Amino acid sequence: MKNFKNILVIAEDIGLNQTVLHKALRLAQSAKASLTIIANKQDKKIEQHLELIYQQQTANLTTLNGLKPAKLEIDINIKYCAALFSHKDILAEMTNHTYDLLIKDIHSAHFRWGLSWPDNHYLLREGNTNILLVGENQWPDRGNILVALETEESNEKHQKLNQFMIDESQYLAKLLNSDVHLINCYQEQPSISLADRLFIEGAIGVDEPLQLHWRHIQDSASRYAVEQDHLHVESGLPEFVIPHEAKKYNADIVALGAGEHHGLIDLLKGHSSEYVVDGLSCDALIFKANMCNANLIN
Repeated sequence: MKNFKNILVIAEDIGLNQTVLHKALRLAQSAKASLTIIANKQDKKIEQHLELIYQQQTANLTTLNGLKPAKLEIDINIKYCAALFSHKDILAEMTNHTYDLLIKDIHSAHFRWGLSWPDNHYLLREGNTNILLVGENQWPDRGNILVALETEESNEKHQKLNQFMIDESQYLAKLLNSDVHLINCYQEQPSISLADRLFIEGAIGVDEPLQLHWRHIQDSASRYAVEQDHLHVESGLPEFVIPHEAKKYNADIVALGAGEHHGLIDLLKGHSSEYVVDGLSCDALIFKANMCNANLIN
């Protein structure tokens, strides 16, 4: 993909988290993309929120450009729903139209019969559109995007999947003026953080799995200008390691793949990506496996 042209934004509870709109407008401006915003019909202030954010971002552009006139040129289409909408409504919208990205509140949930149903979990499992789940923290200039790769295997198809994730993350990093970090988790040895390849290659008695994963992440990064201290390998479960490392490296966005279920045990456990997202205190960019496969075919 590496090109956002049509972005879908779910603007539910926008009074509680206007950052969803802030980030959507910033991305659309940088990517020269159009925005489709779905809002509750009861929320009559959506245009007012957009106008205030629009004026603020226009003022920021004018300040950056000095005396040069600056304006935001974004094609925005607002669709109103008559009632609260769930993941089924969102999936239907994505099925009927072509979107490059879905932007949604990372904390939102659908409430029914006094229970909270995490719509985001359904969206991670279903649909073809990549998802950006955002919280209330603004993206800083020169921020960090942490890309969680799987390096258990090193065959050609797996390498291309990792390259797809790095390509997409670097595209987003360019739009946001951010740096990219790569991380891999494995579950066989005590946790060791890697920052110096010379140390790893010269160490005596280093466990073979550690060397294997380090070599694979180096192979994945070899085509990209990723700094040495931006490569990390950690032992442990992803749902614990990745949120911890995201805080350690001040990540604003964690990028990870949403895998597919393969049998009853995986169905009962759920996706690892769901647990990772639940543990994050930053935003999450979710790549769909079927989108990766489509790009490999093309």
